[in-house]
Amino acid sequence: MGLIFSKQFVTVLLLIILVLVWSSVWSLFRIAMEAIPPFSFRVIIGLPAFLLLLILGYKKVKTVKIPRNNIKSLLLISFFNVTLWQILMLYGITMLGGGRAAVLTYTMPVWATIFAAIFGYEKINFSIIVSLILGMIGIFFLSIEINIFENLFGFLITLSAGLSWAIGTMIVKYGGIKSDGLIVAGWQQLIGIIPIIPFALYYDLNNFGEIELRHILIIFYGIFFSSAYTYWAYFTVLQKFSVNITSISVMTVPVLAVLIDYFMIDFPFSTLDLFALIFIISGIYIAATRPFNKNSTKIDKSL
Repeated sequence: MGLIFSKQFVTVLLLIILVLVWSSVWSLFRIAMEAIPPFSFRVIIGLPAFLLLLILGYKKVKTVKIPRNNIKSLLLISFFNVTLWQILMLYGITMLGGGRAAVLTYTMPVWATIFAAIFGYEKINFSIIVSLILGMIGIFFLSIEINIFENLFGFLITLSAGLSWAIGTMIVKYGGIKSDGLIVAGWQQLIGIIPIIPFALYYDLNNFGEIELRHILIIFYGIFFSSAYTYWAYFTVLQKFSVNITSISVMTVPVLAVLIDYFMIDFPFSTLDLFALIFIISGIYIAATRPFNKNSTKIDKSL
């Protein structure tokens, strides 16, 4: 009993730290990209994180190999959870601000539930429909606040980041990967970054600003926490807890990100921002808890 409680406590602690890191990176990365372009920033923090994760993983399980039957899922997770998610998210931060980008991308649990239903892993039910409606209302309020017609591209790429993350989350949960979280997270970093490198070399070499100490500190924070820790912890938590528990915990991230943006960056926070936050978090909560469908069941299929 004590051992079970201890393991559960460690997983809960991982989840709390994960939420705090996720909440802080939005404002910090916005500062970093004042001097470092998004493609290069992703490569700079991702490659060291890849090495760190594989070294730690090897010390733990004495191998860095991924079973052959897990390769397909690993490639898909890397593409959606690193390549697309990270680049779209970073550009979204530069265009919308950290807090608003967080609110928009953290519609992820709503989309993850919908994609799981589309692919047959879960049944479409009234809770999913209500969750989608609430999420759409929240997105509507946010689109008004950012004046979507003047910033349509920023809005679309940020929303696409959430969609990409949702697909990756669904694959993590239902894709059948049983390897150690450190090893999977490490290979995710490398595989997901490889397609980004040519774009960084082509677009970014002449677009760096003056790099200061604060930018360097954010890079280290990105390596050890945003890249290494979060990918390992998120994969580990998803394996230990249900996607519902993880999704409910995710609800706190956009709230904290908006508060950090407001108090530390002095970024404006309006009534429409508040309405968007309320509706999107409500949608996430309903997607995670299914209060209107207590007897709903999952369809157990492999990817």
